[in-house]
Amino acid sequence: MEFHYQHALLPDDNKVLKDINEASTRLLCKLSHIDIDLLDVSDAGRKYFSDQVRNIRSTLRNFSYILSWSIAYSDVPYDEFVFIDHGGGIGIQSLLAKELGLGTVIYNDMWAPYCKDAQIIAEAVEADQADHYVLGDIDELVDFLKTNSISCNALASYDVIEHIYDIETFLVKLSDLSTGPLRVVMASSANPFNPLIKRHHMEFQKKAEYGGREKKQGCREDYLTKAYIIVRQEIISKHAPSLSDPEVRQLAKATRGLIEPDIKEAVDEYLKTANIPREPDHTTNTTNPYTGNWAERLHDIEHLREILSNEGFKVDILAGYYANSKTNHPLKRFMGIVLNPLIRMLKDKGLFFAPFYTIYARKEGF
Repeated sequence: MEFHYQHALLPDDNKVLKDINEASTRLLCKLSHIDIDLLDVSDAGRKYFSDQVRNIRSTLRNFSYILSWSIAYSDVPYDEFVFIDHGGGIGIQSLLAKELGLGTVIYNDMWAPYCKDAQIIAEAVEADQADHYVLGDIDELVDFLKTNSISCNALASYDVIEHIYDIETFLVKLSDLSTGPLRVVMASSANPFNPLIKRHHMEFQKKAEYGGREKKQGCREDYLTKAYIIVRQEIISKHAPSLSDPEVRQLAKATRGLIEPDIKEAVDEYLKTANIPREPDHTTNTTNPYTGNWAERLHDIEHLREILSNEGFKVDILAGYYANSKTNHPLKRFMGIVLNPLIRMLKDKGLFFAPFYTIYARKEGF
């Protein structure tokens, strides 16, 4: 099937795989007729859409993968299934879920322009839209579900978990999304097990922290070009002008990974007690001090597994796969043909070669 990874470990549910593949085929046709330049979307949304449609088969293959693990083995019929597209961006995952026939699809993103763009694109595609568009983080999402007496069956995301500011609180609050069985499927290309990917992301993080970055066409409005450590120094100096330059530099170094309110709180604690915050254990992980958006955070996966396990989830870490269809670049196709069987055979150890990892967590009855 074109929209599933070949030689990969997939759910043993042929009906679900077949249905998702057919839904992806239909959605591909609908998306191919969209001229994004004619739509009133943000520059960031236009670039996001263009990037995803440029590699649309790969995009749909990624979403098919996480959608299949989200709904396979469930006793809930499609038309009664409640699915959350977390960090939905321009909404293609939501469109695929509706094309499949899921009863209630909830799009969720923290950035208002994307939330608006996703609705505009859905209308232009002339496909079934998400049933609800929820702007905000996990707290707003939980409040929306409780207010509307909705219990979620599955939450899924791709390349979102590596950006969440307070990942511990987020994982703990996932249980509040459902009054019954819940499945959580979160995939990320910030794979800390793959040494090549890890090195690439650490270089990216060091550039964001110390060198700054160029703002290119189509970047989000909140994209920060100035080096993060310089921004933290400015925040600290403005908040506590009495601090000496060496103190400011020391505090800026120690508050890597904190958002502005938490930086100020750490400074206030230092002024009272002279205690310097402990630096993050990871040597390069860093976050935008204004938004809390982590720069491709390389997670301690066992730490995340432990948090979810303590919340009653059964957790597996699945290795991701390479696309190897005829439409892919010859090198990528070769990697898929050679590496996918190896990744599947090695199971957990296959994460060393995998392009992404997936946290597959289920609670009560799955």
